[in-house]
Amino acid sequence: MVMVEVDNLYTCLGQSLRFPHNDILPYVNECIEILEKGQYPEEILKELRSFKKDVERLTLDELQELYSYTFEFTSETTLDMGWYSHEGFKRAQNLLTIKSMYRDQGFPFDEVAKGELPDNLAVILFFIGHLKNEELKRNFVKTYVIMSMEKLHRNFQTKKNAYKHLINAVYRVLDKDIKDIKEVS
Repeated sequence: MVMVEVDNLYTCLGQSLRFPHNDILPYVNECIEILEKGQYPEEILKELRSFKKDVERLTLDELQELYSYTFEFTSETTLDMGWYSHEGFKRAQNLLTIKSMYRDQGFPFDEVAKGELPDNLAVILFFIGHLKNEELKRNFVKTYVIMSMEKLHRNFQTKKNAYKHLINAVYRVLDKDIKDIKEVS
């Protein structure tokens, strides 16, 4: 798979993790199309197809309610990755470090974040898709993103929730990419 498609996959996953509007299905479909090209395990494709079926079954109001309940009203499944790795002052320092990294890499944080914090998973996925520096991408995913994702993924395993499928897919994409990086290193 061409790197552009992998970058687009991260961007599509990030779009799929934003507060849902009528445009969510095209992004999910684009993720599925990229995954169908075969670089990733079939289980990731199955997770995204399950998420798509759930999204199609719900009204937009129901999906928005589920999103808010899942990601905004409980810290155990928040998309703010810093909650899983830092507390208090350390998290605040981490947010500043991430935002500085975004600025240094020419990432249009304010435009992309739309009010979200720098450690929001959707924003992070957009950033990973934006990054051209492969070493920085590898280090950021290995030392920060995957550790937080492991906790978020684990917290979703007991949930019956459409977003469980999307979180599982994101976790498995990141996990596979980290393993591929380790093999190359």
